[in-house]
Amino acid sequence: MTVSAESSVVPISSVSSSHSPEFARTAMAILVAMVILIVALTGVLVETTWGHQADHVEVMPPDPGSFARR
Repeated sequence: MTVSAESSVVPISSVSSSHSPEFARTAMAILVAMVILIVALTGVLVETTWGHQADHVEVMPPDPGSFARR
């Protein structure tokens, strides 16, 4: 087994670069896209589940009778 003298420690300059303007812009774009997607899907859900109670009346089909006819 050999031991390497190279370390895998990330330099401080690359750690602080995560707060760059590009990172902030990308994070904000992702956040805005997620909020828009949530609002749009909520709108679709509301439109498909809420019926217009005054205009919409559910009519039941007539009773077909017994299916066991001989």
